Amino acid sequence: MPKDERMHLPSRRELSRSDVFVYVILLAARDMACSRAFAFMVSVTPYGFGKRFMRIHGRGAIRMSGVLSEIHKLAGCSVCAVIVSYNPPLEILGNMAALRSQVRSIVVVDNGSSEQNLAMLRDGQSKYDFKLIENGCNLGIAAALNVGVREVKARGCCWAALFDQDSRVEPGFIDLMLDVLEDAPNPLQVGIVCPLYVDRQNGMVLPILRSKEGEILSAMTSGSLIPVKLFDQLGTFNETLFLDYVDIEFCLRSRRAGYRIVQSPRAVLYHSQGRMTLHRLAGRWFASTNHSAARRYYITRNRLWVLGRFFGDWAWSPKEARSMILETIKIVLVEPDRLKKLKNTVLGLADALRGRMGKRFDL
Repeated sequence: MPKDERMHLPSRRELSRSDVFVYVILLAARDMACSRAFAFMVSVTPYGFGKRFMRIHGRGAIRMSGVLSEIHKLAGCSVCAVIVSYNPPLEILGNMAALRSQVRSIVVVDNGSSEQNLAMLRDGQSKYDFKLIENGCNLGIAAALNVGVREVKARGCCWAALFDQDSRVEPGFIDLMLDVLEDAPNPLQVGIVCPLYVDRQNGMVLPILRSKEGEILSAMTSGSLIPVKLFDQLGTFNETLFLDYVDIEFCLRSRRAGYRIVQSPRAVLYHSQGRMTLHRLAGRWFASTNHSAARRYYITRNRLWVLGRFFGDWAWSPKEARSMILETIKIVLVEPDRLKKLKNTVLGLADALRGRMGKRFDL
């Protein structure tokens, strides 16, 4: 991808007015090739701001397009969190409380929850300071995320932090996610920042799919930090998938466009992936997610659909095909309601071949 088309990724979610002023002066000095003045100002800049500037903008790391464009980019340098809800538990309010001080604003997009759950969210708006958008019905995770992304753009924020309703963060989570950009070999190529995933039920660190070289191939939506400009370049989440593989398809699209996915190993996201249980067979332990029969339909259909469109991604597709086989074996061996799940697996396969997408089952 040409360098001119790459987006500028902000390194901090908020900057003071004095920082912006110093930032602009530094840019002006460098643009005018005033090397001595530039070096002097960096050396006297307080609070480590000059050091951060050199790390990110020094040594030709980013091609400047002028001082005015940098001012424009700094003006929206903030994070907005998007949480998708569907009959959420009461703990969603606690999750928002932990997140509120770390972001400029929180947007909750509700996908047709019951009146009782909506009443809880409506009552909590003023206390927890978030905006509630009610879709009225279950439009699917992709459509709800897209509603949230549009709201992030409308608020002038340049980062979207996406979360499921049951995901919980620790203090400093957002700053740790942004810090990883400073250490990235080329911040301009980073499209998605993901955290370290820990299962809320058993404390297990959830694996993340990587290539043999260690490159992250895909990450979950929940906990992802994505620059808004990436949506302008790649498009939003694929709503025809409705549920499942929405995040994986976007990751593959991002990597195909030349962007990388990086992980912040110190930013921990507590997240539940299905109803995970541990089992032992032939002396080896393995985990099973125990997704419902309806979820098994969407997983199978969307997985095959995505495989068909990104089969040429040889770092990802063989691993995904292997996972599909192993998950089917786990259903047969240890999961309850296996007959219905296997039936929906076959139905998902058939619909993938027919190209039948969108909503098929209620959850």
